[in-house]
Amino acid sequence: MLEVIENKVLVFWFENFASNVTAVELNEEVILIDSSLYPEKFKKVIDLVQLRTKKTVKKVFLTHHHPDHSFGAIFHGEIEIILSEKTLVKLFEYDDILLKKISDESGFEFSNIQKKLAKCKFNVFRNDNLNTSSKTIISGISLGGHTEDSTIYKIYPENILVSGDIIVSGVHSELNEANIDNWIKILEELKKQDIKTIIPGHGKPGNIKLIDNQLKYLKTFKEKGKDLLLKNFDTYKYPELLLNF
Repeated sequence: MLEVIENKVLVFWFENFASNVTAVELNEEVILIDSSLYPEKFKKVIDLVQLRTKKTVKKVFLTHHHPDHSFGAIFHGEIEIILSEKTLVKLFEYDDILLKKISDESGFEFSNIQKKLAKCKFNVFRNDNLNTSSKTIISGISLGGHTEDSTIYKIYPENILVSGDIIVSGVHSELNEANIDNWIKILEELKKQDIKTIIPGHGKPGNIKLIDNQLKYLKTFKEKGKDLLLKNFDTYKYPELLLNF
């Protein structure tokens, strides 16, 4: 599905709960946030965005290292990738066993990621990143929570939050790498901020209620455990690629 927000932000979200890809139209170009799992799918998104906007896509910002958010850009190999230092380190840590698991599950050969990483054009920031163009500001900050390297991006002046998997909609969160206490703290702080629209890592965009739902999910897991979590959130689906749960 394609959803247009404020006439400048294009959100590609998927009914099979694959990871979302966001395009932000600037004066001179279009930038993407996250890149999906498959390079062919990522290329189709780029082609659709360029056809619609008549502007070139040259950059993609990553929210975290998980394959369904990053591998599309890495294996595409012809776009500048802007990411945190922690995300880059995490990408180089993928081992052969996990890569084989991902390849078998996805039906795509990802085992040669080290060669692909060596050829990528990276623009690395440590804790935060600021991109400005005319009246648009895209502010990125690495916060952790869902993963050690989880990064959010805010689009001003529209007050749009691109959350990565810190917030998902109608989908089970991957909790294996999570710092639950920090994740809850981040969400409670985001609730205090002036956020008009949230583009989650998976699922349909929404408003501040998505934060309330995510907090309820995490607190249920922390206080009641996995069994009650699955019972209370039995309508939730599993994302396209789930490394661990």
